[in-house]
Amino acid sequence: MADLLEEVAPGLYLVKAENRGRFPFSHSVLVTGERNVLFDTGSGVRVMERLRDTLRVDLVVNSHTHPDHFSGNHCFAGRELMVPEMFAPILADLDKMSVRLAGGGEASTQWLFFVTEILQHRPTPPTRTYAEGEVVEAGDYVFEAIHTPGHTADTYCFFDRDKGILLSFDYDLTDFGPWYGHAESDLRQTRASIEKLIVLEPRLVVSSHREPVKSGIQEAFRKYDRVVDVRSALILEMLDEGPATPEQLADKSPIYGLQPTFALYHYFESRLIEKHLEVMEDEGQVVKCEDGTYGVG
Repeated sequence: MADLLEEVAPGLYLVKAENRGRFPFSHSVLVTGERNVLFDTGSGVRVMERLRDTLRVDLVVNSHTHPDHFSGNHCFAGRELMVPEMFAPILADLDKMSVRLAGGGEASTQWLFFVTEILQHRPTPPTRTYAEGEVVEAGDYVFEAIHTPGHTADTYCFFDRDKGILLSFDYDLTDFGPWYGHAESDLRQTRASIEKLIVLEPRLVVSSHREPVKSGIQEAFRKYDRVVDVRSALILEMLDEGPATPEQLADKSPIYGLQPTFALYHYFESRLIEKHLEVMEDEGQVVKCEDGTYGVG
């Protein structure tokens, strides 16, 4: 089982995802006790099936509306499935979800293919929902739902206040930095959520796309947040060449570094850039022209 589970605290395990937790997969978290609770199911269908066939899972909790976090829900059909309130009405409707997350058109078509064919997701309706302050008890742990919007509108982290253990999911402390590439995403909320997590002063952070962080946590969050400033500076530098729309800037893929860019990633990168431009416009660093382009203010 060592190749599947890594115990990071007594009775709390990182479920190791395919591709070492890199997108399009994410590590899950298993907490064992009288009832076994699994947070997120995006580790890969083969991993989830193996976990299901090896251990009893009583409750599945989804942290937010991203397929690399809910794609294995169907592996636990018949178990209790708890999702954020905002997530529940759309969980079984992938067409609507594709428009919400990918904006429609070719990007949504690619999103649907990615979710159904690559991740092999099959929609499973939730049995209950949660919101800010909901408590999930598992083993010796009491995890409280902390609403941390910005990444998506319905992103939650879970925190055991007594033990100082934070399940931060996609506030993942990777070198890539924060992600806010949907129409509903919000850059200011993202940074406020990062600060909210810093204030908790966790002693252990278990995230979705890297190994757990056991020391230097405050600086790790600060470094993660500073990526936003680096991106803003790069976008301003690009605008020195002349006014451009978010889509035109995304053609150069300054964040993902992809050439050529696919419709789905181009959509995500356009929205990431757009969130920076919206903040910089409010701060007077750029101006938005009538033709939809942005120029240096």
